[in-house]
Amino acid sequence: METKKLMVLVEAGAVRSVEAIPDGDGWAVWITYASLIGERREPLQRQRGGVRVFVTLDAVARCLVAVGLSEFAVNLPGKGEELP
Repeated sequence: METKKLMVLVEAGAVRSVEAIPDGDGWAVWITYASLIGERREPLQRQRGGVRVFVTLDAVARCLVAVGLSEFAVNLPGKGEELP
């Protein structure tokens, strides 16, 4: 999901949760939102495609505040768990 779509979902009140998950040397952001066919979960993507990876959690926060979100969860896998 690109930032433009996320802004529309935020304005519509459809965003249910936002998670930052470790991805290589950075953080990927996964958005859960309500749709006509139920809840969907998508990663935030770069404008030209592919998952957008942030270097720091501060960068994640700046991006999310810019689209109108005020909170997100940080999800660290526990022992024996794998990343999505």
